[in-house]
Amino acid sequence: MAHKVIIYTQVTCGPCQEEKMWLTSNNIAFEDRDIRQNEAFFQEAIQLGASMTPVTYIEKENGEQIVIHGFDKEELKKALDLN
Repeated sequence: MAHKVIIYTQVTCGPCQEEKMWLTSNNIAFEDRDIRQNEAFFQEAIQLGASMTPVTYIEKENGEQIVIHGFDKEELKKALDLN
């Protein structure tokens, strides 16, 4: 099943870099949105309830939308059907 994955990050965020490496190593395509480089991305992250980065937005083919705050491997695995 294909998923749309957007990760809201900052360059100085260690967990953000870890999550991007983890997604890449699991062959998960994602869009990286740096909230420090684009005010619109910052506002999108806030609207998703962000108080920290990373914030990961996942949209499944069936339209289900999942938001994960922080780098939570178990939640990501579940959301991305990797279990």
